[in-house]
Amino acid sequence: MRHTIATIFILCIYSFSFGQENAEVLSTIKDQIEIIDSYIEFDTFYLDPEEFLDEMADHGAELEGNYEHERLKKITRKVGTRVADVVTLFYFWNDQLIYVNYRQNPYFEGTNESGQRVMDYSNTFLQFESKYYFNNGEEVGRELIGKPLREIEPEEEFVEYAQKMKSLLDNKFYNKETYELLQGKWAFVQNTEDYIIFEGTIRFNFYNGKFANRLKTKIDDGVMVCWFPMDERIYRYKIVDINDSVLTLKNLFSEEEFMYAKIE
Repeated sequence: MRHTIATIFILCIYSFSFGQENAEVLSTIKDQIEIIDSYIEFDTFYLDPEEFLDEMADHGAELEGNYEHERLKKITRKVGTRVADVVTLFYFWNDQLIYVNYRQNPYFEGTNESGQRVMDYSNTFLQFESKYYFNNGEEVGRELIGKPLREIEPEEEFVEYAQKMKSLLDNKFYNKETYELLQGKWAFVQNTEDYIIFEGTIRFNFYNGKFANRLKTKIDDGVMVCWFPMDERIYRYKIVDINDSVLTLKNLFSEEEFMYAKIE
């Protein structure tokens, strides 16, 4: 009997200590969220929809990352589905995910010129909201408000996706000067009918004045990595030189150099 009472007593103490510690962690996270929301000036970087979606959205999609003091603080993602805007906010502290706010915002109905009832995609209302709190990659709390739409399965797994998006945004942030210089049209010096165009992180190749293909690109330690979506082929080019007028790339497989001139 004494042994049973002692065991229960120890379990109660452990449960109380764990609950108190968890409450302190949640309080700290909420303070950090408040600090991030208090920032009024960010460096903002964007991802193209094809960088963060597996398939195109019905009514547009956008994702932006906000940087303060050289670190990512917040990601805002909005995806326009058939029936609602799905908005997800990711908060980071010391490069770690601490909080996710997920919302389903259905569209209001309106009337078109013919008197028919249609969706008003510019106006939404909040129907469902979920809040997730994280510490060292582990969920430490959640809150659910409202009822999710039948047409949309609420997301619950965020850590891996958030780190992937952070990696893509960090790449743009820390290589921003190179990406800015790359934007626009570059003609191959030896044959000006061959040229490349950079739009964001997409590279368009033209041969003999005609469109040939498009590749995704990423700058990694001075190397331009290019690949086709849904393809295992990867091309790597050392950025030998880049400025406002000249771009020189070296194919790391063939060792061949290509020089391009900027065309305004």
